[in-house]
Amino acid sequence: MRKIEIITGTVLQWMMYYLLAIILAALLSGCAPSHALYQYSSLSALLEGVYDGQMTIGELKRHGDMGLGTFNGLDGEMIMDDGVVYQITGNGAVHSVDDSVLTPFADVVFFKPVTAFTVEKEISCSELEKEILKTVPSLNIFYAVKIEGMFKRIKARAVRAQHKPYPRLVDAAKDQGVFDFSDVGGIVSGFYFPETFGGLSVGGFHMHFLSDDRKAGGHVMSCHISHAKVSLDYLTDFSLELPTSGGIYEKAIGTVRKQEVDTIEKGR
Repeated sequence: MRKIEIITGTVLQWMMYYLLAIILAALLSGCAPSHALYQYSSLSALLEGVYDGQMTIGELKRHGDMGLGTFNGLDGEMIMDDGVVYQITGNGAVHSVDDSVLTPFADVVFFKPVTAFTVEKEISCSELEKEILKTVPSLNIFYAVKIEGMFKRIKARAVRAQHKPYPRLVDAAKDQGVFDFSDVGGIVSGFYFPETFGGLSVGGFHMHFLSDDRKAGGHVMSCHISHAKVSLDYLTDFSLELPTSGGIYEKAIGTVRKQEVDTIEKGR
């Protein structure tokens, strides 16, 4: 009788472990690790005019609560803040986005800053980026960056929606709205990618802006900070998901030309 009780207890214990494993697997199914930088599609595909993806905003939120990207048809700029996705269109309008909307490219993460510091002096964003890189442990891992505060000046842009046949990104970027803001509170957030990964996403810093009143924003071309809090998240896990159909299977996607990226990102 004692032997049967021991065997029964062992079986029940293993059944509990098995059920817990199934529940955990179900919760994690289809999701990147909770602290991984997740990316849908690639910069090289976007450069060649692959502007339609199958990833919904609802699915994207399963992988992060902070990030950036664009929308199908290259319809403006995306910024995700605290799990809410905003679209900045080519005419400068800003609105939150429904979960059913599709994206061809995005980078997101569940933002968990490991360090932060304040900036009490006036400084340009390019100068601040150099200061940030002096504080981090390596230039060869990923960083999520969030800058919250007052911006003396910001120059931002948003690409207007494109129509098929889609032009290459360097040509599409010529059809954009450019906005100048001054003395505005808000956030500038995005990512640092090591230059080694420049074909996957923008090498160096890639940042988008959203004002506190959610009425202004865009891809940051340049900015000047009055004072702000800078928060950094160190990321060593990277998850890439490619589209399952469409232009990425049809286009000849080659090596990223840095000069093209500089022209698109900074207008240089």
